[in-house]
Amino acid sequence: MTRTGRTETGLAVPGIWCERTVYRSVHADEVASWTSLAVATPLRAVREIAADARRLAAGLSGRARERALREVDGDGCLGAVSALHRGEPCGLTLNCAGTWVEWSAHPVLFLPVVSRTGPRRCRGDGGAEGFGVGAVGVPR
Repeated sequence: MTRTGRTETGLAVPGIWCERTVYRSVHADEVASWTSLAVATPLRAVREIAADARRLAAGLSGRARERALREVDGDGCLGAVSALHRGEPCGLTLNCAGTWVEWSAHPVLFLPVVSRTGPRRCRGDGGAEGFGVGAVGVPR
């Protein structure tokens, strides 16, 4: 068994698939943007999601920022890491000034196609970090 609760078989490598979906309104009726990130461990997945949520929350004002940061910095991070270790998905949702943002993380088995080290997500400028580009449609 691996740390994600799945058995490693052959070439398959356990990891975590993370997604961020931004909807144009809190009714989640129209997708404004979607991005993904693949990481190796549950802790890294939760850290990436929390860091991305903090960046978005920084653009909010007063109570909205406090509410968003409470969601990110509460006990939910520990529960999310535990869930991923058990092989269960986890997620976070925030209302960012009328825009609905959802993050999810799912334990998966990756089939390596090209050899490389460490997680990578390309930005528009050729660099690599976290979820990459900012959330389209979310006020900053």
